[in-house]
Amino acid sequence: MRKLILIFCIGSFFGISQDSFGQRPIDPYGEIGITAGYSYYIGDINPYKHLGPRKKFAFGAAYRFNLTKRHALRIQGTRMHLEGYDSDNEDIDLINRNLNFRNKLTELALLLEINFHEYRLGGLGTGFTPYVFGGLAYFNMNPEAELDGSYFELIDIHTEAQGADGFDNPYKRGQVAIPFGIGFKAGFSDRLAINLEWGIRRTFTDYIDDVSGNYADPSIVRDNAGLQLAAELADRSLEPIGPDGSNIGMQRGNPESRDWYIYTGVILSVRLGKDGNGCWK
Repeated sequence: MRKLILIFCIGSFFGISQDSFGQRPIDPYGEIGITAGYSYYIGDINPYKHLGPRKKFAFGAAYRFNLTKRHALRIQGTRMHLEGYDSDNEDIDLINRNLNFRNKLTELALLLEINFHEYRLGGLGTGFTPYVFGGLAYFNMNPEAELDGSYFELIDIHTEAQGADGFDNPYKRGQVAIPFGIGFKAGFSDRLAINLEWGIRRTFTDYIDDVSGNYADPSIVRDNAGLQLAAELADRSLEPIGPDGSNIGMQRGNPESRDWYIYTGVILSVRLGKDGNGCWK
């Protein structure tokens, strides 16, 4: 992950340093568009990192405000589907853990784009450029797990006894992330543009997959949630791993590592108002 951050920083430096604040001014203009692609996550239930099979369709809408030929602000809302299964793994310990999740996540992001070349839809300037972007995002999540063919929401079940005496506080649906990534944009008329983009989100939660700490006593999980189902969803292991024949106190997840999620997609946008030659259409 450090390599990705380094690549982003280098790209931002070059995008800013190439006379990015000294180019000829333009009239700012807006674009509105739609986006579609796929999403996936990196966390406790993902053995393949970026190369896993659990990529899911995602879609959204965006508004871009082009400040200069090198800088644009973008507001984007995206609906993503994230999921993971221990059964996909080749590690026998994770296969034995036997957890799974899905999370239909909604994100609203404010992003700054920095173009490598001067770019403008229509008129003077190049009609294509690579770019980097970064910003701030708010997302709403709702992790679920599948058991016997049915899905159950996990946030109120507290599978790690969150909220009980001596345990962590419950996590929240609403979370903040830092998105950043790279892309390529091109105009194929005075009004229309296409973007290809890959972006990763650094979150501040370890519960996108509802897995973080250690196994709690099943009776505490059950009493805390008021449901026997909570204990069944908390410990799905095929065999106990503890020396006493249980999993109590044994590692369930890795609390030192936060979850990440990724969106790769295409954005099709149309210029609003005047075209690049100053004409209304």
